[in-house]
Amino acid sequence: MTAVFGPAPPTLNDVAQEVPRWHCWQGVAGLLYARLTRSCPPRTVRAATPLELWAEISRAEADV
Repeated sequence: MTAVFGPAPPTLNDVAQEVPRWHCWQGVAGLLYARLTRSCPPRTVRAATPLELWAEISRAEADV
């Protein structure tokens, strides 16, 4: 039996549901990307983990 402590880390789908204005996907090399839909100029962020991607999206929205 394996013990799990605390909440599970978010998945890419969790991030996509949390920020519906952003299109999230996993690149060929495993890096995660998110693009703000219908933005001009285009806004794209990237990160290694879903939690880092969510933080990058939060930073990008704060800059707008």
